[in-house]
Amino acid sequence: MTNSRPYVPQDPYGPPQPHEWQHGAGTRPQVPQSPAYGPAPVMPPFVPRFRPPDHDSHAYVAPLIATVLGGPVIAFCGLIAMFSPMATDSCTPNGCQALTTMLLVAPAVLLLAVVALVVSWALPWRLRHRTTRAVASLAAPLLAVTTLLIYFHLPAAG
Repeated sequence: MTNSRPYVPQDPYGPPQPHEWQHGAGTRPQVPQSPAYGPAPVMPPFVPRFRPPDHDSHAYVAPLIATVLGGPVIAFCGLIAMFSPMATDSCTPNGCQALTTMLLVAPAVLLLAVVALVVSWALPWRLRHRTTRAVASLAAPLLAVTTLLIYFHLPAAG
């Protein structure tokens, strides 16, 4: 005896489902329209993401202000730092000690400004890091302005 039906394998995972892009993944489910009579449909509760109890929701404010104020100054000082070795072209082999020293100090202070800015963004967004973040955010533009003042007051070559 032969079976007249062809062999069709059963899919162990069930019927095919629509892909995420076909039904708008990532959006909240739509509320069906309520009928003119009867109770309103029940919307499933919105489940927020998990946040630790000491989460600082305004942790981005201080680093953002530091970036807006200090970022352009850091970039300008970096540009000056790239051209600053030309200031020593007229120096004698034994002269310009003060100028050379200041041309080494200024990029070091600028590097500290960049490190302070990175630290202010990289600290975890917890309440216990709020003070450290504020200090690092305050230090970044101040160190950048200090670098700018160092470049504006370089000693004379000669």
